[in-house]
Amino acid sequence: MGASTPSSALDLDPVVRVRPLGDAGPVETASYRFALAEVQLWRRHLEEEGYVVLAGALTLEEVQRGKDLLWSDLESVHHISRDHPETWNKWRLSITGLDTSVVQDAGAWFVRSCPGVKKAFEEFWGSSDLIVSMDAQIFWRPWWIRSAWKPQTEPLHLDQNPFHKPNLETIQGMVPLLPVTKTTGGLQVVPRTHTASAKDALKEERPHLAYRGDWCPLMTAHQDSILLLASPGDLLLWDSRTIHGGLVGSGRAVAASAACPAAAAEAEAELARMAVTVAMVPRSRASEEVLRKRLEGFQKGLCFNHSPHEAGTSTGTLSSSHAKRHDFEQLTPEQRALL
Repeated sequence: MGASTPSSALDLDPVVRVRPLGDAGPVETASYRFALAEVQLWRRHLEEEGYVVLAGALTLEEVQRGKDLLWSDLESVHHISRDHPETWNKWRLSITGLDTSVVQDAGAWFVRSCPGVKKAFEEFWGSSDLIVSMDAQIFWRPWWIRSAWKPQTEPLHLDQNPFHKPNLETIQGMVPLLPVTKTTGGLQVVPRTHTASAKDALKEERPHLAYRGDWCPLMTAHQDSILLLASPGDLLLWDSRTIHGGLVGSGRAVAASAACPAAAAEAEAELARMAVTVAMVPRSRASEEVLRKRLEGFQKGLCFNHSPHEAGTSTGTLSSSHAKRHDFEQLTPEQRALL
């Protein structure tokens, strides 16, 4: 978007034709996916299973607007071009795909403030006066074009220490702007691991977690983990006590050829994953000091974490990689209300 095509060719893997691997049935049939209006059903599933997917929290137009704004932000910060994947190689993206450079920019704020997203948290907390998280966004480049782009996700983990915070603290959320399939991968969760009995078992098995902060990596796989399939604009919600983590998909099958690898990249000008993290809690849970730090952090372009009422003080908070200054005037009234 606006950036010119560079003269140097990208060192791409020699691929030309790309086809998706078969995924399991359509996301519409997933038992954990509900309409936003089915409040009693999705709340029960979230409370009993520890996670839920809300279909179409964003409209198709909002999804497209969110993608366009995020790409504009990324192009400005990283000097890459959405339309030319050969430029993505110079994107200094972490191996996990977590990007803190556009946390306070227009794209992330647009998605956070979409009415459907706020409505879900209003229904859960029973309050309309909410503040929103300002956490890293997730971008995965299509590693079937260039194998060096393949992400490595964080291990299954908890974002809430079972010893220090045994009760409900936050409901975390994520809005994918691209399809989440077995080919791409995305968020995986372990059902019912938010329950008191599950936490008691975990504490007995891993007593060392008592000496950690909220970020509790478990460093092991779990046989009951499931990948949450989702459509663009869905809202994924999970209890912070639920074990979760990223899962890299199978990727796409490719037909190898040495002929014109750059052309293959041009034909595949789409990311594998683009997701905006979002969580909201009632403003009343934040102290005046936290609210002040949030305002200052916005102006400085700082990254916080999934707990809006803690101002990024818990472990697992990522440092910001971009020191762009921000002005309150760039926010809409609806967005300022969430700050």
